Amino acid sequence: MTILYDTQSLLERGLTKLVRNPTLLGASLVEPLFFLLIFSQLFQKLSVFLPNEPGGYLAYLTPGVVILSAMITSPQSGVSIANDLNSGFLSRMLLTRASRPAILLGRLLTDTSMVVAQSLITIIVATAMGVRVFYGLPGILFILLTVAFFELAFSGIFLAIGMRTRKTETISALAGFLYMPLIFLSSAMFPASFFPSWVQTISSYNPVSYASDAIRALVQGGLTPNTLASAYALIGIIAIATFAATLYQFRRVIS
Repeated sequence: MTILYDTQSLLERGLTKLVRNPTLLGASLVEPLFFLLIFSQLFQKLSVFLPNEPGGYLAYLTPGVVILSAMITSPQSGVSIANDLNSGFLSRMLLTRASRPAILLGRLLTDTSMVVAQSLITIIVATAMGVRVFYGLPGILFILLTVAFFELAFSGIFLAIGMRTRKTETISALAGFLYMPLIFLSSAMFPASFFPSWVQTISSYNPVSYASDAIRALVQGGLTPNTLASAYALIGIIAIATFAATLYQFRRVIS
């Protein structure tokens, strides 16, 4: 099928750019690993206040860092589509017989591959530091699937903005404005019980909390169908909304 061939070609293009410029992968990986290494040492005494958290604070922190990695990578979709628009590459693509959906799919799969690689490296580093994933290899695979789904949902936000504004500066500014509050007003880095009541309320509606809790259950054990269902349902709602906006902007671009 044309769409599969074109998606594969654009995915290979994106991965080739990453191989030729590994700084993109490295830059997105530095900050999550910084949080993992520094926070786990600065706040290791928090384990005393987490008697019901298997593995202590490091095991609690690791899922939040994995989600942080996805959030840092998500803006790359918008930056790439804006660069393709400004360079004229997308216009040239539209003059060919290339499948239109493949243009978006190739971009999204490139970024998903990037965040899966980053997440795997994060898990390997955490394992070297003493974290043990309760469900073993199947648990790791499910973590990677969950973080890929989360990244896809959030990438849609920046794809739509990239096609709307065509300004990488706007995407970077918005990403910085969004991801820090979303991370720190969630259960990603610290248990919600540590927060004042108003932050607990925000955290209870924050999608980052749901995604972090689902991955945390895979790391620490105690996974329940409700934990996964809640996380996937909320991420799915976000994905539907963001991809609706992305498709709307994409139709405007190609028309």
